[in-house]
Amino acid sequence: MTGSGFHITCANKHPNGTIVRVGGDGWTLDLHEAISQLDGRRIRLTILIGNAYFDIGIREHDNTAYLVLEPDGKPLHEVDGLNSC
Repeated sequence: MTGSGFHITCANKHPNGTIVRVGGDGWTLDLHEAISQLDGRRIRLTILIGNAYFDIGIREHDNTAYLVLEPDGKPLHEVDGLNSC
C-alpha cells in the first residue's frame, strides 16, 4: 500500500457509531491501520460524496483519533449512505 491512493466505498461502525474499519474494492483497513498509514503519509484515502471527491484526514478529540473529510473536518462517521464492508 505504500504511496498509494485508495477510494473508500464502505465502513463498519461500532454500535456507538464510530468507525472501526474502512474499505473499498479489494481492500479493507481497521481504523488504527488507516490512521497510522495516513499519519505516516504512506497512503491517501478519498471518498466520493454526491459529485465531489474528498480527501480523508485525521482529527483528534480527547486523545482519540478519527477520520474526517478534508478540508471541512466533517467526521467520516457522519457520512450517510456508506455500505458495510
